[in-house]
Amino acid sequence: MEKRRAAIIALLLVGAAPSLSTICSFVLNDGLASQVIFVITKLWLLCFPILWFLKIDGGTISWSKPQNGGYWMSIGLGVAMSVVMVGAWLLLGDAIDAKLLSDALEPVGLMDPQIYLLATLYWILVNSLLEEYVFRWFLVIKSEELVGQGAPAIILSALIFVVHHTVALVVFGFPWWANLICSIALFIGGAIFSWLYVRYRSVWIPYIAHAICDVAVFGVGAIILF
Repeated sequence: MEKRRAAIIALLLVGAAPSLSTICSFVLNDGLASQVIFVITKLWLLCFPILWFLKIDGGTISWSKPQNGGYWMSIGLGVAMSVVMVGAWLLLGDAIDAKLLSDALEPVGLMDPQIYLLATLYWILVNSLLEEYVFRWFLVIKSEELVGQGAPAIILSALIFVVHHTVALVVFGFPWWANLICSIALFIGGAIFSWLYVRYRSVWIPYIAHAICDVAVFGVGAIILF
């Protein structure tokens, strides 16, 4: 029971941070304040899991080197999910309010094409890896401690992964039905990423699929905004 209680605390402290960051940034609606909150949140997500793992779990640092393959599986799933996302945008993209989206991004400078490009590179090369480190490695392990291995842990970690994306889509002005569709798709994507981690036990394998999906997401975003 003590181990499960600790897992709940870890899940709450890590899982809630991105949503709180998004909400605070939206409420303040200030470029500098939003950037400060963004940096603090990323530092929290980077430092808290490894400190917990080392100090409380008694673990040792590892680079999560893939030992069981999985590269082609990850590439294939990443491409397949990207095709589905682009297809959904082609069918439903007219429902997205580009003005509302640009108004949400303007305070943090993302309506500048050069900054948008730099942000895209950051999200693909750094943020996606950070999310795999947090949501697949740490939160999958904690989900396994709380609800058991296999499907229960995959589902729980995917649900936590969806929450802050759903909050962000509300902030960016997506209509409720589009948010619902995106949230379902994100849950499926999160479950696939978690399954890849559980299957291959390396954050690098789901990261490949995640990065491919982000290329599609930011590519579509650029078309909408510019």
